[in-house]
Amino acid sequence: MSLFDPAEAERHRAEGHWGDTTIHEMFAATAARVPDRIGLIDAPNRPQLHEGEPRRMTYGQMAEAVDQFAEALRAQGLGPGSLIATQLPNIAELVLIYLAVARIGAVLSPIALAYRSSELKASAGLVDFDAYVSVGEVSGKPFYAERLDALPSGVLRLGLGSSLPAGVVRLDDSVCRTVAPAHRASADDLFAVFWTSGTEGAPKAVPKTHNNMMASSLGAWRILGLPDGANILAPFPFVNAAAVGGLMMCWMRTCGALIMHHPFSLDIFVEQLTGEDVTYTMVAPTVLTYLRERSHDEALRPALHRLAAIGTGSAPPDPETFVFFREVFDIEVLNFFGSNEGAQMCSSQERVADPRQRARFFPRDGDVNWPEGQGRLTANGGTFKLVDPVSGQPVTAPGEIGEMMIRGPAMMPGYYSREGFDRRKFDAEGFFATADLFEISECGSLIRFHARARELIVRGGMKISPVELDNFLAALPGIREVAVASYADQTMGERVCVFVVPQPGREIDLASVIAFCDERGLARFKWPERLEISQALPRTPLQKLDRKALERQLAESDASAAPAMRATGR
Repeated sequence: MSLFDPAEAERHRAEGHWGDTTIHEMFAATAARVPDRIGLIDAPNRPQLHEGEPRRMTYGQMAEAVDQFAEALRAQGLGPGSLIATQLPNIAELVLIYLAVARIGAVLSPIALAYRSSELKASAGLVDFDAYVSVGEVSGKPFYAERLDALPSGVLRLGLGSSLPAGVVRLDDSVCRTVAPAHRASADDLFAVFWTSGTEGAPKAVPKTHNNMMASSLGAWRILGLPDGANILAPFPFVNAAAVGGLMMCWMRTCGALIMHHPFSLDIFVEQLTGEDVTYTMVAPTVLTYLRERSHDEALRPALHRLAAIGTGSAPPDPETFVFFREVFDIEVLNFFGSNEGAQMCSSQERVADPRQRARFFPRDGDVNWPEGQGRLTANGGTFKLVDPVSGQPVTAPGEIGEMMIRGPAMMPGYYSREGFDRRKFDAEGFFATADLFEISECGSLIRFHARARELIVRGGMKISPVELDNFLAALPGIREVAVASYADQTMGERVCVFVVPQPGREIDLASVIAFCDERGLARFKWPERLEISQALPRTPLQKLDRKALERQLAESDASAAPAMRATGR
């Protein structure tokens, strides 16, 4: 039974975005076709992260391991429809467990490794987990034990490794089990329930079907043009639809090796680039900057030349980095914008030839109110409309800003909970309100992310996009990372603070930032009025900039300073 409107599902199938193949069937076909090809490679630091030596597994070995994990799950009474939460580092077993869950027709629910008992308890309170799978220790420190009390009594406690707490059933117990046929699932069944990053409140549960995930990867795979056997280096944790859809699912289509990485380490990442035959990787914009700084390394240069493309996203990238990789290494950097719920846009060389524009803009493909773009779709086969957040009227003119509303084959059926699927953020036409504001470019054929609707800074009644300022200030000389955040002010309501991560040996002060804004002609009301130097910008467990953490830091700093100011009469 489809969770979607029958007419909508029929359209997605007719357009080729949906089919009848499940994720398990896709993997099984690859394992049967190339059983001796290397399919999974652990990071070299695995022994420090989790017990056991780094694994290099062929597809045939993977298939056998998936079968055994599937039977270990079945032995615990789990099967079609069971909701299995996982909290695992990026090691080979994570992929094997994910595929085993799909094999028995159960539903995966990956949870970020950084989340502790508070977040785990909140998630378990929203949905009914049937089981929870994790490891006893991470990097030599207890992990499972401090999360036990967060799990409701009815949740099965399952784990990997030898350091599990008492009462937790070990799945990798080396017991050889009789293998039963795989569950005959439908591609319209749920594959996973992902979790939003929670930057605007409690995380929400985002359900995705097998067909949703197929659509998520199909567009990126086609745009990248990755050949059969291409190896993918995956430095993002496999806990959200973007990483699973954009990296793991692309790997399932290339049928090469998935090279694991965790936690992020530039030195290990470079070691993997130089030591493995990597065709594609996706990194945060900051990593692009680091790679550019280290590109003089004679060992790294051949590895960069081997890359067919690099993907980036999650924060505004530096346009000059895009230019650098094209001119020096003949590598096109692709800029992605996406969400767990189902948005996906890709700024590729084909659609946005200028690398500087590609770092800031996305093609307007998929806008139902753009006559010149009729017939075009977003990267994952979707359509959207931009609407005024107040009036709800369409936004169509160059320079105008509107909230993006999307629909398409990668779109979730609704937020998930014990009560069912919540579709209150969908309109009558099936468009989902994203709360993402986009500006139409002056040329009319591109759009630029402006801000999250709830993140706008209001200074004396004037609205300021923090993303616009992030993009503008990214060109400051001598910086690695930059982000702005608001802080409270009795006179103006809010003012702008800029957080800067300088390059080694470089010094940045507020006067130089203001001079830069003045020289570049930025409106005065947008100029930062405060500067904070940081070692690194805070990130969510999904590696997005945590602007709320910056605002909390400012609020706490101001609150601690207030008593001293009162005591001195200031």
